[in-house]
Amino acid sequence: MAVLGTRDVAAVVREKLAAGTLPCNAPTKMWVGNGSGRSCDACGQPITPSDIEYEPDFADPSVQVRFHQKCLDVWHQERARRV
Repeated sequence: MAVLGTRDVAAVVREKLAAGTLPCNAPTKMWVGNGSGRSCDACGQPITPSDIEYEPDFADPSVQVRFHQKCLDVWHQERARRV
């Protein structure tokens, strides 16, 4: 997994939260599985089959995001700072 450094990911996540391109609300549940090769919505890097992919589920079905573990952790931390 070639993700950005934690500080870099945090800066990107803050920008995306402010722009509304990442959700600020808490998910209703979380889907977890092997990476699908799709891009992580935090760092932009692919989530490879050797990575674990985290896909939060929201009340609004049009909101679809996915993360690496480290990026998910950063998203949770940055969301918490906004409240």
